[in-house]
Amino acid sequence: MSNLRKPVIRTVVFADVVGSTGLYKSLGDTAAAGLMTRVTRAAGEAIEQQRGQVVKTLGDGLLAVFDDNTAAVRACCEAQRRLASWNQQGPTPGAFPLKIGLSRGPVVLTPGDCFGDAVNAAARLSGSAAGGQILLGEAVTDGLPLDLQARLRNLGSIFLRGYEQPVPVHQIEWDAGWQNSQTMPHLPTVISSSNQRLSLSWLDVHQEMPAAQGVMHIGRTQAAEFVVNDIRVSRQHARIEWRGSYFMLTDLSSNGTWVRYAGQDNALALRRNECVLHGQGEICLGAKPTDPTAPTVVFEVFDR
Repeated sequence: MSNLRKPVIRTVVFADVVGSTGLYKSLGDTAAAGLMTRVTRAAGEAIEQQRGQVVKTLGDGLLAVFDDNTAAVRACCEAQRRLASWNQQGPTPGAFPLKIGLSRGPVVLTPGDCFGDAVNAAARLSGSAAGGQILLGEAVTDGLPLDLQARLRNLGSIFLRGYEQPVPVHQIEWDAGWQNSQTMPHLPTVISSSNQRLSLSWLDVHQEMPAAQGVMHIGRTQAAEFVVNDIRVSRQHARIEWRGSYFMLTDLSSNGTWVRYAGQDNALALRRNECVLHGQGEICLGAKPTDPTAPTVVFEVFDR
């Protein structure tokens, strides 16, 4: 009789703690390992409450599977909320949030492990996520109820390592204040390759950021790679980073950042939030786009 197990369709969750390497260096192995255990245990409890199965823990993360998408997404949102609430209570594991990827497809389950392309995709999505972010493959959005569909942000199609074709990716907003930080949905975009470049212009300042540069900061001081000298702009106002297949803008400021894509009347409001830069548009720093004096950086993503 064959010992080969038959593939089954599952929603796969791959979660990883951000900043674990630095934590081991700063706290030492014993204390850091205990902290990682608390984080993975809290995430595991959220998963099990939604009838998911923790297949294995990974030191600073975990691999889990669910029968259906809705339970998987709800569990991941709850895990992020728990860690966020810990952070509000003091110097706890919430300072090292999870980055989570979800995919759905055939997998082979064995005692203590799980194999299949859906596992690889979930791991790649987790690797592309930022701390506190939950990224979903297209198949994970199927069958979600309206309350979860309303929280989806379409990041478009991006290239994941090991995949020849771009993969449609969505982000789920788990924070209770998500409606206040999102004024319009993302538009789909296909990012073609690491040949992508980002051009930024403010007044007579022009600069290009190749994907190979990795990170660029926008700020008021000369320490920033792109300087915008305006009192409303924070010293370190925003960060742009190449996430392996797209440029991500993250607001770091006190006064907020607004992004308006070309052809769109509304602007995306970012307050310690992030969005994918695609096509052309404007980045308003420290003041709303409706303010004609707002320091505004014009951007364009192009292939070279």
